Amino acid sequence: MTIRRPIESMQGQMYFGYDFPVYVNRASETFNLQEHSHDFVEIAYVAEGKGFHYIGDEIVPVRKGDLFYIPVGISHVFRPADAAVKEPLIVYNCIFGLELFDRIIRSHSLLLPSEDAGALLAVRSRTEWLKAEEQSADVRNLVQRLYQEYALRQEGRGLMILTYVVQLLLTLYRSTDGGYSRSTYADADSRIEEAIRYIQLHLDAPLSLTDISSKINIGKRQFNRLIKKATGQTYTDYLHSLQIESCCEQLRTTDRKVYEIAEAMGFKDMKHFHAIFKRKTGLSPREYRKRTV
Repeated sequence: MTIRRPIESMQGQMYFGYDFPVYVNRASETFNLQEHSHDFVEIAYVAEGKGFHYIGDEIVPVRKGDLFYIPVGISHVFRPADAAVKEPLIVYNCIFGLELFDRIIRSHSLLLPSEDAGALLAVRSRTEWLKAEEQSADVRNLVQRLYQEYALRQEGRGLMILTYVVQLLLTLYRSTDGGYSRSTYADADSRIEEAIRYIQLHLDAPLSLTDISSKINIGKRQFNRLIKKATGQTYTDYLHSLQIESCCEQLRTTDRKVYEIAEAMGFKDMKHFHAIFKRKTGLSPREYRKRTV
């Protein structure tokens, strides 16, 4: 069963100053923020923890060191793997308007060879999201300096921020090798991709570990190893993360009773459901509904 997720629309004017359309923050991700699209560009960096990035029609496992480029109009939201305080999902976000992106490209076109300026134009022209996995501490250092520069408001702040933004954009461009071919589960067995697609489409009637591994013709042990490599979680934890996210959407957007939502997601034991929901979100279903509706 597929749940249609409501999408909030965000406008840059909510965040930008009058003459400098850039905003940078550091957020501890929760289950409260609604999935959203926006009229600005976003660079997001996962600094700590692990979880999931619901982006477009995909659910992408994320971990420390992942860098994303989200163009205008692509809906997305980050979710932690669970609500454990000891390992929160920390994400740095840098958002900026297309008009600033165009100004950056024009200024660099005057200063640099066409192929160098063309790298920025290639990212600007993208209509799909990008993901780069950090190979060293360079990206983390760049993002932290960008955040500090934005927060401290020292002289020359705007120019310093732009230099960091350009470096991040070029890092993303280099990750494409000039012609990006995205595979969300690039390191995983192709059969795991098939299993993950099945799991995401059948949250209301999940298969047991034995059945899902048999469905793709591999042993339970190998299945668990491969799915943890692809998602960062065991099969059961991954399934529960997706189920609880779907329950959260319904709690926010419908007036269905809690037990009806739980049963629709395949939970037959309400005590078990409440325990999983509390572990994943830090709240009971009723507390969650009160805070988010």
